[in-house]
Amino acid sequence: MARNPDVIVVGGGIVGCAIAHRLAREGLAVTVLERGALGREASWAAGGILTPVHLAEYPGPLAELCAASVRLYPGLIQELRTASSVDPEYRVTGFLIVERDGAEEESNRTLEEWKRKNGQPVERLSREETHARQEGLAPSVRGALLLPDIAQVRNNRMAPALAEAARKRGVEFRTETPVTGFLRVPGRVNGVKTARGDLFAGTTVLAAGSWSGELLRPLGLALEVKPVKGQMLLTEAAPDLLRHTIQGGDAYLIPRADGKILIGSTLEDAGFDKRVTLDAVGELSRKAEGILPGIGRLPLVTSWAGLRPSTPDRLPYIGRAPMEGLIAATGHFRNGILLAPVTAELVAEILAGRPPSVPLDPFRPDRDAC
Repeated sequence: MARNPDVIVVGGGIVGCAIAHRLAREGLAVTVLERGALGREASWAAGGILTPVHLAEYPGPLAELCAASVRLYPGLIQELRTASSVDPEYRVTGFLIVERDGAEEESNRTLEEWKRKNGQPVERLSREETHARQEGLAPSVRGALLLPDIAQVRNNRMAPALAEAARKRGVEFRTETPVTGFLRVPGRVNGVKTARGDLFAGTTVLAAGSWSGELLRPLGLALEVKPVKGQMLLTEAAPDLLRHTIQGGDAYLIPRADGKILIGSTLEDAGFDKRVTLDAVGELSRKAEGILPGIGRLPLVTSWAGLRPSTPDRLPYIGRAPMEGLIAATGHFRNGILLAPVTAELVAEILAGRPPSVPLDPFRPDRDAC
């Protein structure tokens, strides 16, 4: 008879795969259950920029969590390069935030002040310096802020890379296996129900993104997780067209190693609808043109949409749920790629009984997030 796992991870996005990989390093037997294919939900609808877009506006605990995860990334990437055949394309491309009006300039000055206060690299560029650094910018660009140390990963490759490395450590992945409920005894979760049968485990980790709240409702537990739709475009371009990731207002252009440029993204309250719309394609194209005129003439490779799991206070849920045997690791909104390493580390610390490397109280699943 097959042995029951020590831990079940519900959700096979980058957060779930990172948790499984990290727990396997602790010697735990882990099974990941994914309702569809690995990494095809919020992880697929991400840009892969390893910094929050509006970092200075983040709640303090979330900014601290992001910084802790950034520090973990180089070590994780180094491990994946030896343990996986999938290259996540981790590259330090820098982040150029352009200014075209007073509002964007003021936002940049707030971020610049925050960066200098926290001892993080930042450079203010004049109009001439900005246009010299990146050819083809819109004439309206009158300056920029450069964050030279910001890296990116190819978001759609991170979950497969983590999954391959985790499998080599004995993790079992079951895709196309929706979880339909939780197994429980009084006061405790001891596994999950699926269409393919029940599975028992000492601990269940909920990393199901936008579906987390619905899964918990039958237990009488409430996690305020809401799907926010994000649509993105991918274009062909010459590999040297963009030197940096570029942000202008709420739009960004991300250069990939093969020359493709990712254009993102929308934020839509559309429930669980993941269809791409012509309105969004047009909106993203117009915003990209406002940064880099002529980009709209580049060939469109593809477009897609995904659902980001948002919470009322913008903080993810990480920690033990009010019912024994259940840990939450969800609600990362637009920061799932960025926060996956630190989330995995915190879950490993919780299970091992070690002090958390980042204070967990702000992320408690039983907090009042409203």
